[in-house]
Amino acid sequence: MSAFRSTLCLAALPLAALITVAPASAQTKDHAPVALKSSAKMTQDKANSESWTYVQPREVFTKYRGVIVDPTAVYQGADAQFDGIDSADRYKAASVVTEALRNELAKTFPSPATPQADTLRLKVTILGATKTKGGIATATRVTPIGFGLSAVKSALGKPGTFTGSVLFAVELYDAKTNELLLAAVRRRTPDPLDVPATISQEETIKAVAREFADGARKRLENLTGVVAQ
Repeated sequence: MSAFRSTLCLAALPLAALITVAPASAQTKDHAPVALKSSAKMTQDKANSESWTYVQPREVFTKYRGVIVDPTAVYQGADAQFDGIDSADRYKAASVVTEALRNELAKTFPSPATPQADTLRLKVTILGATKTKGGIATATRVTPIGFGLSAVKSALGKPGTFTGSVLFAVELYDAKTNELLLAAVRRRTPDPLDVPATISQEETIKAVAREFADGARKRLENLTGVVAQ
């Protein structure tokens, strides 16, 4: 009987491994992030994409004039997608994103010390990231052929070769009532023509953070109708 049990246990190991790995290997191409508060409300923008969205009607946003930016969080769900990036680097990236957002949004939106009736609260969560292959990524940009291919990718909105990426979740709330107004999941990479962004993972994060913050400001300006002074 003990031999039978041993054989049964050994046979069960591959199945157990599959069960254990399944949540971690499940990607945002299959479902919205399972541990994200807003995931139940988001729908996939296109089948097999990593783009998910929930947004209230545009007129809802027109009363808002200020934005409070929460510290960027690092996703702890079983389906996090960090490609061998250690915990310290994840939190360092989160700090870079927070600083970029606060600096960029301050160009248009005041950030009150306490929530007002016209205040939004922006919460960003880093869901995952892939590494930049420093040196190789840069080399693919500086040759004439590589630069030409990068220019085409830039025009088409495609990522550059060997350059890392960051997967974000954005949640926008009414700061006073905590009502969810918008939620989205997007993956971002630096522009293929941004050569400095290919040097290291740190430079990639900085470039993504700058572009992400600029896009967030423009999107919020469009939604609220507020124009930078």
